[in-house]
Amino acid sequence: MPGRAGLTRRRVLGAAGAAAVAAACRPDRGCPSPALGQVMAGFRPRVISEAAARSAGIRKLAGKHLTLFTDREPAGPIDELPEVFDQAVPQWCDYFGRNPAHLGFWQVRGFLMRQREPFVRTGLLPLDLPPFPHGYSRGSELWLYEQPSDYYRRHLLLHEGTHVFSYTVLQGSGPPWYMEGIAELLATHRWKEGKLALNCFPASRMEVPMWGRIKIVQDAVARGELKTVEDILAYDERAHRRVEPYGWCWALAAFLDGHPRYQGRFRQMVRHVGRPDFTEQFRRLFRDDWNWLAEEWQVFAAELDYGTDVAGVAVDFTAGRPLPEGGTTVTVAADRAWQNSGIRLEGGRQYRLSASGRYQVAAWPRPWPCEPGGVSIRYHRGRPLGMLLAALRPLRSTGRCAFLDPIAVGLGTTLAPASAGTLFFRINDSNGSLRDNAGTLEVHVQLAE
Repeated sequence: MPGRAGLTRRRVLGAAGAAAVAAACRPDRGCPSPALGQVMAGFRPRVISEAAARSAGIRKLAGKHLTLFTDREPAGPIDELPEVFDQAVPQWCDYFGRNPAHLGFWQVRGFLMRQREPFVRTGLLPLDLPPFPHGYSRGSELWLYEQPSDYYRRHLLLHEGTHVFSYTVLQGSGPPWYMEGIAELLATHRWKEGKLALNCFPASRMEVPMWGRIKIVQDAVARGELKTVEDILAYDERAHRRVEPYGWCWALAAFLDGHPRYQGRFRQMVRHVGRPDFTEQFRRLFRDDWNWLAEEWQVFAAELDYGTDVAGVAVDFTAGRPLPEGGTTVTVAADRAWQNSGIRLEGGRQYRLSASGRYQVAAWPRPWPCEPGGVSIRYHRGRPLGMLLAALRPLRSTGRCAFLDPIAVGLGTTLAPASAGTLFFRINDSNGSLRDNAGTLEVHVQLAE
């Protein structure tokens, strides 16, 4: 979390430790226990006095993989934290392609602090750690300040736990954009009836109180400060002293990990976490469709909302074909984001778009019927909810992404494109609210000349 420096973590590992991890944890065969044991020897916890901790009112909670010291009084959301951590371990193994059977003895020591002073006085909080406002990890230890919500406390533990797992089990953790993006991705979770699920896209703000990553992106977009992929890849080890980069790194990781076209390659990047040219390897892996990725990222980030189905809002960039003589009719689904019409419009000509149909734009408290003009009792981004929108994606990039400036079609409009492009449609609704939509509408496209 803010205040962490990636280079500091690398110094803790050391060249010998990194080499041992690289030898022990090849992606094709996991981490054999003896080799992992050699690496973990370099991460043996400091000698501390548990008696001094007890006398300072700090109690010890022990799990299989986490021993947690805290000055918080006994309570369910506190005492269950070692179990939360233990359930995360096999999920980290599954995500990173490691065998959990080889981690039987893997141990992390954590410190959850309501007040800083008792941990300093008893030596549980080393004075050589850099200042950090929320959480920090080093070697096989992690430190957390108490948080105002049970969710965010767990999130912070899982975030720092992901870092510890990366540095003690994997070859490293990659550059800041990947290191923090993955930690945020695998810390965003659901904990229900004693069962943990990692890598969960938040369904609502209420599900993740005090987390705020989506709001970071939404606020920046509203200010006209949408970050490109290159902006995020450029984050250095100082960037995460502020909270904003966590929002962007999570959003990019969630986009790449949830997208059917990019997920497989993104998950392969764990093979390169120990390499200094990690980001160059990333660019090389996505070289063939880099322009698509960069453009679709902007579409995703500009429309980011709770409840978004990342795979469901993927864009089909296939170039359209010329409009048939006499025009054609396109069916647009109300429950999908941008949809490729399959039509190419030519520059310098005029086209008439006419829409009709009746569909549903919400299901609660009862189904909301809608027509292409939208419903004026609720607005989304300054336009009636459910209104038909269009975008004309140029055959050759001309700068700003066309999807960021959609065209209001409603019941009908005339388009006169300056250059050729593929025509896309969607209804005006949040990407997070598409699931309770239903039905289709028809759009007839013809030359207006």
